[in-house]
Amino acid sequence: MTKDVRDVFLKLLLCFSLLNIAAPAHAQLEIYGKFKAKGAFESVIDYNGTKVINDKFSIIYFGLIRKTWGQALISLSYSPTKSTSISAGMGMEHGSNSPRYTASFFTKSDHTTLLVLGELGSGKSNYLYKMNLFHQYTDQFTLGATAWRYHGLGPNFRWLLPQLQTTIWALPAYDLDAKYGRFMLGVSLKI
Repeated sequence: MTKDVRDVFLKLLLCFSLLNIAAPAHAQLEIYGKFKAKGAFESVIDYNGTKVINDKFSIIYFGLIRKTWGQALISLSYSPTKSTSISAGMGMEHGSNSPRYTASFFTKSDHTTLLVLGELGSGKSNYLYKMNLFHQYTDQFTLGATAWRYHGLGPNFRWLLPQLQTTIWALPAYDLDAKYGRFMLGVSLKI
């Protein structure tokens, strides 16, 4: 981990810790690995949280760190109904003086959820999209489909360990940009 990335990570950790101390929130820490052919591996750590303001508005914060890059975003979320929310926000990314923008849409119906989100940084190719469509089949098992730039398109398997408030997930995918298959394996911890 380079000194600049470590400094961004420490600043993110401090900011998120202060946010949780000042105003307790629902938060999640996620650690996952991206595996590709010939043994290449990249680890990623992200942290996101939600601070509910009232039944319509929330503040969402997100940070991500990997070997050569990091980011921090904060958004305002509006929920017109109990099952739908939209958000928009901005933040910063490692190595850029330009802001990074984010927007998302989330909806839930019974045991099915849909999340569509996008991010835009400086430069025409500096964007990210993520779409998750999940259906919860049992209290412990959820199956879905994910399309995620820099990760891939594929089925997403999730197993909840309720005693630990932890989800283990696996995503075998084909990366449409890089034109090769990869496999992600992760763990999400509620904190």
